[in-house]
Amino acid sequence: LYKRLLGFSPGSNVLHFDVLGVLAYEADGQFDEHKAKGMVRLFRPDKFDEVSLLAFVQSCDGVYKKLRYLRASVGNSTLIDYVLENIFNAFFYFFLALAIMSVLELNPWTLLVSLSTILVSFAFAVGPSAAKLIAGMMMIAIRRPYDLGDRISIVDITGKPDPDDPGYRDTWLVEDVNLFTTTLRLSRTNEVSSCNNGSLADTRIVNHNRSNNASVTILLPMKLSSTHDEVQVVKSAIEQYIQDNPRIWACLVNFRVAKVDPNMEMIVYSAKLQHVKNWQDLLPILQNKGDLEKFCTEILMQLGIQYDSPHSNTNIYVKEMLEQVPTEALGMET
Repeated sequence: LYKRLLGFSPGSNVLHFDVLGVLAYEADGQFDEHKAKGMVRLFRPDKFDEVSLLAFVQSCDGVYKKLRYLRASVGNSTLIDYVLENIFNAFFYFFLALAIMSVLELNPWTLLVSLSTILVSFAFAVGPSAAKLIAGMMMIAIRRPYDLGDRISIVDITGKPDPDDPGYRDTWLVEDVNLFTTTLRLSRTNEVSSCNNGSLADTRIVNHNRSNNASVTILLPMKLSSTHDEVQVVKSAIEQYIQDNPRIWACLVNFRVAKVDPNMEMIVYSAKLQHVKNWQDLLPILQNKGDLEKFCTEILMQLGIQYDSPHSNTNIYVKEMLEQVPTEALGMET
């Protein structure tokens, strides 16, 4: 397909984005700006408005994965809706039977009152478990905090995020969901576990797949003697790096002073960037963050403003032992 599209760009080995941008025109010739922005977000052309073969394949593969996940989620939602339908049908037929018995002048309440003692005892016995079961069913049926294939983190409702990116490192991949249980796979060790939905209903579930455009923060320690012009050079280099990698980084959110330590003669700048992907793609984002930190470190070293921690002088004293210890000092008799 890529080679066929190259036929619309004669004399070029790389596909120009204008060829793909034709899809943004309607049949009547009107330009759909919303569709054009969607095409740009999908293919992410470089600064020359070109889409390489690798970028084209990666974009198509991303769409294919989303369609597969959508198909699996639709099938799973159909099963959940089928179970909910059976539960509501059971309640409906129960109350319908009571109504029919009342129309036929049969008193059903006598039987229910006679069973009230057993029902109350049963309610006390299974009350807490039933409450958790209903809470888990309501979470899946109404809230639906995750879908198949989502990367999630399960934390306490009052738990604080970590200072590093991402805020929650222990992530799980959702493999199966029903009204009663959820099957998860720990991404770090590939371990599979099954959780009761009632136990998950009282926790805070962070859905990384629904957290669009991951924000990444890098810290740049510099010498306190760094000038404003040198800092602006670093900021301009980061902005140029973002423009040169449009398929990785979206924009520079802020660039500010994070810490000043006169005693250590150090000033730390914080650069917050927005990634084009969400935290569902955790490993590629961390790899891109490492590449950016390496790039910034090289810029600081070239400018000579990279902060080096002072070496601490540690004096080690070795006490020599006497060759012969007096026996009186040891309290022993000769």
